[in-house]
Amino acid sequence: MPPYAPGANPAGEAVPDVPVVTDTGRVSPSASIPAVDGITTDHVLTPGQVAYHATRDTSYIDPTSWSVTVYKHRHELDVYYKGHFFKRYHSVSGRSFEPGAKSWEGDRRTPEGIYTIVEKHPSRRFQWFLKLSYPNDDDRARYEQMCSDHLVPISDGHPVGLGDRIGIHGTDKPILNSGNINWTTGCISVDKADIVELYKLLPVGTLVVIKP
Repeated sequence: MPPYAPGANPAGEAVPDVPVVTDTGRVSPSASIPAVDGITTDHVLTPGQVAYHATRDTSYIDPTSWSVTVYKHRHELDVYYKGHFFKRYHSVSGRSFEPGAKSWEGDRRTPEGIYTIVEKHPSRRFQWFLKLSYPNDDDRARYEQMCSDHLVPISDGHPVGLGDRIGIHGTDKPILNSGNINWTTGCISVDKADIVELYKLLPVGTLVVIKP
């Protein structure tokens, strides 16, 4: 279960009523809410944040309540709660100069496709690591075809592997993240404070769609 539940702040105290917004995101200009349920906001609560705050059952720990869409070229990671936009996080990805999905271990590309969070654990370097279900069936099929076409690099007489251990994590290079510099070897990196939020919010099993 996440360290805090909707309707209460991290200390377990009641959260004051928050303004309700429409799907257009409109709210009174006088509203100034720095956080809801421990999640930093932009002073205007999104429909997803309102829905999360209003949750009074355990659906917030159901992975089907959440989804993530990553746009690599836009440096964006969007989180949705129960089909409503929740929050946008800044992100960077693999440092390969060649576009496209990850094809083999060491190509420094970030995967593209449909994945799930399969594991969450602390990371000495990155604070938290949310491991994704890479490689999926599509990744394996593409890799096998590329091996057949002799497009995969050879190491010690054999094609290099497909790779794994791809996930969403924090950063030990904040200046690169803030400068939109893709520096990872294939993972998705977000800011330090953001990985803490994502760890708390997203259950194992959450859908993650990665787009170019």
